[in-house]
Amino acid sequence: MTIHPDAPRTAPPTEATRGRRSGLPPEIAATILALSAVLGAVAFQVPAFGIFFGWAAATLNSGIPRARRSTLAVCLVVGAAFGTGTLVAQAALLPLLGDTVPDWVGTVVALAIANPLMIALGRVPRFGSVPGMFIGFSTVLAIHLGGLAPVADSPVTSFLVAVATTLVGVSFLWVYGWMTRAAALDPASQGARRRQPRMRA
Repeated sequence: MTIHPDAPRTAPPTEATRGRRSGLPPEIAATILALSAVLGAVAFQVPAFGIFFGWAAATLNSGIPRARRSTLAVCLVVGAAFGTGTLVAQAALLPLLGDTVPDWVGTVVALAIANPLMIALGRVPRFGSVPGMFIGFSTVLAIHLGGLAPVADSPVTSFLVAVATTLVGVSFLWVYGWMTRAAALDPASQGARRRQPRMRA
């Protein structure tokens, strides 16, 4: 058999690569997970963007130590709690402000309290991912104001949906890594491959 001189050559297997199978290409793995997010969101009637928010946040933090990544998950929940508190505070302030004051004033007052508290809490190492808190915060507001929670006008339901979807998104990074990572072949299959006769040209 003649090999064209311009044809790409496959590097011979080394001790590091022998006996291992390659993972899925990143494009295929990411597409499978993206479709899973959309189909899962439709099945459970929750917004898919919460999953993508959590996945994106985890991906942006993928280059930092594992302990720091666990901080992200905690901060997503904390931010969602702040978002829920903001919604509750807004609802409580509206009757106090009266009908002559626009509704957005209550929102501004609640945000003026929640925003500095989140940033101040970010100085504590365990809650050091301020962007994670803002993602959790924004997810709650988007779900609640968009009426996307199973129970409409329920801040608690919006909180539960936001936490569930963003944490699923965080887990997608681990699943993506597992899908694209090379894995050791089963010893029995390796023996079968070694015993397989080679075809000669």
